[in-house]
Amino acid sequence: MNGKNIIRYRDDNCISQSELAERIGVSKSTLSRWENNKSEPRGEEFKRLREVIGEEYLNNEEAVDVPSKDTLGELSERVNDILYEVSRIGAKQESLESKELKSELFHKRLRTGVVIATCVFIILLTLGTWIYLLNHGFDGEVIAGNIHVGEASDAD
Repeated sequence: MNGKNIIRYRDDNCISQSELAERIGVSKSTLSRWENNKSEPRGEEFKRLREVIGEEYLNNEEAVDVPSKDTLGELSERVNDILYEVSRIGAKQESLESKELKSELFHKRLRTGVVIATCVFIILLTLGTWIYLLNHGFDGEVIAGNIHVGEASDAD
């Protein structure tokens, strides 16, 4: 007997596990063990089960789909292969994300460097212009000697 036959009977007749267990006169946990092939009905329990669900469900071998050990081994190997591939894909994804983060960090540092270099250039340009104007004046003539702020105000 296969527990899947009992499940198929319940599905075909829209009966809950509790309801079928009550009709047979067993506990819901006992019926669950039968459905999961963890135990089989014996003696009076089997007779009551046969009376309730009928011979067609008890003797129906079409519902039997218990895989062989070889099939289970193959499935286990396939599942392991799939899990390995998933872990490799995950590692590649992490690697790509790491590369993207490194690239983004590099570009942020590059932009910061360009901004700093531009600021330094502007400061040097301003300083050079200021020094030129101090030495040549606004009209372009070279002024003799160094001009100090105090001397410039005395000259006026």
